[in-house]
Amino acid sequence: MELNFKTYTGTKTIKAVPMEKTEAEKLLGKSITPVTPGAEGYLVEYPDGYRSWSPASAFETAYRVSETHVDRMKIELADLNERICKATRVINAFGTISEEERWYLKKQLEAMQMYADSLHDRIRHAVEPRVSTELGCCNAAKMKGDE
Repeated sequence: MELNFKTYTGTKTIKAVPMEKTEAEKLLGKSITPVTPGAEGYLVEYPDGYRSWSPASAFETAYRVSETHVDRMKIELADLNERICKATRVINAFGTISEEERWYLKKQLEAMQMYADSLHDRIRHAVEPRVSTELGCCNAAKMKGDE
C-alpha cells in the first residue's frame, strides 16, 4: 500500500528549560534514546502537562522564545520579513505568474511592508521608550491654583 503523505505545519506554545539528557532522564524517570549521554537539550512541558526532553538542535529549530510581547512581535516581524522576501522573489521572477496576479501580489506586498514598518516601530519603542519633554495629560488635569 502506498501512503500519500500531506504536508502539515503546526504551531504550539510550550514551556521549556535547558537541561542535559541525563538530568532529564532522572526527572522524567525514563530512558531517552538514541541521544548520546550528557547531550544538551531542553525539558519541555506541553499545555496538557505532558513532559518530554528534546535535543538542543531540534528544539532550537522548532521554537523561539516568546516570553514577552516584544519577543512575540520579533517573531511576527521575522516571519513577515520571510514572507516579504518570498513575495519579492516571485514578483521579480518574470513568467512565473500572470501580470494580473503580479499586480495583486504587489498590492499585498505594499501592505505587508507597511505592517512590517509598524511592527519595527513598536519593537523599537518598547525597547527604547521615548521620554516626552512636553507637559503631559497629568499636568492638564491640575486645577487652577494647584501650582
